[in-house]
Amino acid sequence: MVTRNTGENFRIVVSTKRTLPGADTAAFDVYYAPVDDPANVTRVAAQVEEVVRNVDDASAHTATTTAYARYGSRVLYVDGSASTVESGDVIEYASGMYAYVMKAVGDKLYLKTPLRADVPSGTSIKQVGNTGDYLTPLIAITQKGEYIVSVEASEYGILVGERVKVVDPTEQTVDTDAPAEAVAVAY
Repeated sequence: MVTRNTGENFRIVVSTKRTLPGADTAAFDVYYAPVDDPANVTRVAAQVEEVVRNVDDASAHTATTTAYARYGSRVLYVDGSASTVESGDVIEYASGMYAYVMKAVGDKLYLKTPLRADVPSGTSIKQVGNTGDYLTPLIAITQKGEYIVSVEASEYGILVGERVKVVDPTEQTVDTDAPAEAVAVAY
C-alpha cells in the first residue's frame, strides 16, 4: 500500500510489458473508491497518456519487408543487409499499428505480439518512441482514508488496482509498531 497526503497530486504508471504500444488512450478509465465504500466511485476526468521516448526521424531504425506477412503473424521478413532495426525497438508496421521487436536476427524480426494488420512486401518499417507504458493523469484525493485506485481499459483486457492510504499531514500519528524506548532523566 502506498501512503499519500490529502490533496497530494500523484500518478500511476501502467506497464503493458511492451505488449500494447500505441493503444488508444481514450479507452482507459481512471477512478478511485474508498475501500469501505466501493460503490462511492470518483472518476478522474483527464485521460491517460502513453510514455513516449524521443526518437527523431534522422536516428530512427528502419527496415523494408521482403515478404507478405498475414494478420496474426509474429515474424516480419526484412532486407537484413539494409535493416537497422534492433532487438528492443518498437516499430510501426502499418498506420497506427505498433509492435515490440523481441529479436532481430538476419532477415527476420520476431515480434512480441501478433500483427494486427496484413503487411505487404515492400512496406517501410520505422522505429517509434512508443513504450506501451501508460501514465494516469494527476490524481488528488482530498479525504483521508484507504482507497483503491483503478485503471481500466476493458477493450485491451487491462485492469490495474492500487491500494492507497490517504493521510492528513497536519495530524500527528503515533507509530504503535515502534519499539518502546526507556528514557532516563537525571535531576
